[in-house]
Amino acid sequence: MRVLLFLLFAAMAQEPDSYERGRIVERLATMRDPATTYAYYLPSNYDASKRWPIVFVFDPGKRGPLAAELFRDAAETYGWIVVSSNDTSSADDWQPNSKAINAMWIDAPRRFSADPKRVYAAGMSGGAIMAWSLAKVTKSVAGVIGCSGRLAEEHDADSVTFDWFGTAGLGDFNYNETRLIESKLAAANASYRVEIVEGGHHWPPAATIREAVEWMELQAMRRGTRARDEAFIWRMLERDLAAAAKLHDLDALRRYDAIVRTFDGLADVTIAKKKADELRGSSAVKRAIGDEKRGDEFEKSAKQRMVKAIHDFIDNDEELGTTLVHDLDLPHLRKQAAGSDYESAVAQRILALTRFQLRMLIADLEQHGRTARAEIVRSVARQSEQ
Repeated sequence: MRVLLFLLFAAMAQEPDSYERGRIVERLATMRDPATTYAYYLPSNYDASKRWPIVFVFDPGKRGPLAAELFRDAAETYGWIVVSSNDTSSADDWQPNSKAINAMWIDAPRRFSADPKRVYAAGMSGGAIMAWSLAKVTKSVAGVIGCSGRLAEEHDADSVTFDWFGTAGLGDFNYNETRLIESKLAAANASYRVEIVEGGHHWPPAATIREAVEWMELQAMRRGTRARDEAFIWRMLERDLAAAAKLHDLDALRRYDAIVRTFDGLADVTIAKKKADELRGSSAVKRAIGDEKRGDEFEKSAKQRMVKAIHDFIDNDEELGTTLVHDLDLPHLRKQAAGSDYESAVAQRILALTRFQLRMLIADLEQHGRTARAEIVRSVARQSEQ
């Protein structure tokens, strides 16, 4: 999915200030296109005479209020305006999504007093791709919060000008796609952070969104677009170090490395650097890295097998559901997914992607009136449940 955007961000609010504060307003029609709407949230102390950070949020299922609710607590605490599209969808191509984003992009700054130096974008799944595209094309976005997303094109991570906070579920079929973005930004020495949460392909909890907002606040201090707050910096550092101390091996190493990247230049990161160096040389971390590499290679081969199995089923109208179950290796994957180690998470990701692809196949078959064939696939999809 590629979203093309050409409109420039308007720096100053032009409309009279008559908007509700302190609660999510679920539907606000854009002035240029009343059929295009978005949800919004203004902090309780919002004052139109001042400029405020603003985040444009893109849900993949046209659920503007749901996505806005995830940001509400952090927005209230840190004084962010939230505008969340009711019209973006992973199921649509770029044209309707581009229309929805462009409409909100030009409308929200006319209504609300947004700080043009602190514009953010956020999204989940296809919405994360939209948020990234918005930042890449406009070059007016300070940071992107990308949840369960991926790169739309191989070179999308080249010459990134924004801060990126990425999240994914351990059982998320876009887990490795998120790790790929992380590796590309690391190679480019860009500003990034990744938080892995429990579960699969969905928005992270509001607590993780709050961490993302707080991380963006720290980056704003680093960039000089927000005044330094020493008490806030030390509170965030102490919390981060305490969280890292509860982790083990590779998880701990990644957390300490993230602390160094986050706070270097803002606070003393000597402790985090020392901890990271100690862990980097440990045999336990080396074993964990090896386990991940083997798991990722298995995941890659399993995805290739899945694609072939589904294509073979599509190409052969005589093929039975039992054959598709066998070719997808579902019994083995379900058994492997029942554990609690990294291999189990790999199997959960493969099963999640398999269910997603089977749902797409069911929809396509039903659209073409092939209901009996769709029912066969539906029975296979049920067998992919863990």
